Amino acid sequence: MDRPSLWTATARAPRFPPLESSLSADVVVVGGGIAGVTAALLLQRSGAEVVLLEARRLGEGETGHTTAHLTEVLDTRYHALESSFGLDGARAAAASSRAAIDRIEALVGELDAPCGFSRVPAFLVARTAEQRRELEVELEAMLRVGLDAGWTDALPYPVESRGAVRIERQAQLHPLEYLRELSARAAAAGARIFEGARVREIRDGRPASVVTDRGSVTARDVLVLTNHPISGRFGVHTKIADYRTYVIALGPVAPPAGAEGLLWDLDHPYHYVRTHATPDGTFLVVGGEDHKTGHEGATTARFAALEAWARPLWPVSLVAHRWSGQVVEPADGLPFIGRHPGAKHVHDGTGFSGSGMTFGTLAAMVLADAVSGVPNPWAALYDARRVRPLAQARRFVAENADVAARLARDRVRGGRPAPAGVGSITPGEGRLVREGGKVLAVARRGDGSLSVRSAVCPHLGCHVQWNAAEESWDCPCHGSRFEAEGGVLHGPSTRELGEAEADVERPAERVD
Repeated sequence: MDRPSLWTATARAPRFPPLESSLSADVVVVGGGIAGVTAALLLQRSGAEVVLLEARRLGEGETGHTTAHLTEVLDTRYHALESSFGLDGARAAAASSRAAIDRIEALVGELDAPCGFSRVPAFLVARTAEQRRELEVELEAMLRVGLDAGWTDALPYPVESRGAVRIERQAQLHPLEYLRELSARAAAAGARIFEGARVREIRDGRPASVVTDRGSVTARDVLVLTNHPISGRFGVHTKIADYRTYVIALGPVAPPAGAEGLLWDLDHPYHYVRTHATPDGTFLVVGGEDHKTGHEGATTARFAALEAWARPLWPVSLVAHRWSGQVVEPADGLPFIGRHPGAKHVHDGTGFSGSGMTFGTLAAMVLADAVSGVPNPWAALYDARRVRPLAQARRFVAENADVAARLARDRVRGGRPAPAGVGSITPGEGRLVREGGKVLAVARRGDGSLSVRSAVCPHLGCHVQWNAAEESWDCPCHGSRFEAEGGVLHGPSTRELGEAEADVERPAERVD
């Protein structure tokens, strides 16, 4: 099982009370990560009455599992965005990302702690001749859209390189220290923040309402900022796909001279690097080895591959922390930020790719303006209801064909006998087994007892898959994740895996 992230281990988490009764507000924000807390602060400052609901603890989702690169360098290359959205659209993507970083810097300046914020250069590295040709094309596009970029052969880390592009004035910070200070400011401004409020249903209307397991909140508008939206079963879900990404922190040590900056390579899957300084020394934070959620059982191998890639870069091979996160990729290359398709008062922010801190802040800026009636220069570019057939057709078709195939297979597939039945499952292991015509998600706890749940994801009905690295059940269709015990870790599902029973003595069928 993965260890706590570097951020979780080095920051005091904020604490807020549980929701105890039904309430009303002008705006309900669902999700206590960087996007939700920033939106709550901006809206409360604008004069709106805000309630923020978080299912677990603030920052316990993807904000606590990021690497916190703040950058204008996007997962979708600018030459591709220029082809899909035109030069003006690509320029707007760059300008809006820059504005989000500037907003973070301005907010840090107001806070009681620096939160590890610093401006650093970033490096996009070519490791092969083919990648160098791609990077040369990308540099030309970066210059057209307004990035302060240029060619370099000097890198802050000893990565094999055929050349790189250096981009000035990017940034990094400690995400949970920032979130703690930001949430304190939001609460001081009057925002009512509640933890442990699991949202079960979001209803559009006048007023809109958010139903939780601890009461309901009615409001004029609802902002759903939960990484993957939990509003509806289709709509925007068909235009995004979830991927697991893995992170390790090597150190702490005294850093080599010049070892500072953000770095990404162009490999598939790609890798990304930064440092983080603490009183005990500096950590090298390395991420990558992404794969689609629920599509790989041997997830521990991803950590091993990441460690093998990272060890030559730092003067110590000790992995002090390792963790993983979930990124949501949009079909056409840009996030979906705006009114939920078919709704009038429910608004989404999703599809942030690997730029969750930057785009999460941008989503808060755009949506705070939207529900306040303030024109925003980037709202049209990121409109959650947009459809760009040429830009998203190939990925849209591929991702949704995969979901359809998974659903069909899960309805008809058989199993093969597991001679010892569920009794052969070892501690820390999970398997899908078929018993009495039902497919069960069975995991063995450390004390030897069994956890038995339905394997059917409540969101759309696909069968979950065991994630060995995190000892979780992950859905391969739309990325919902569940604890071994069945509780929800990540939406879009708002319901836990159903209760079930297994006969330990009777042989069961293992499902492949």
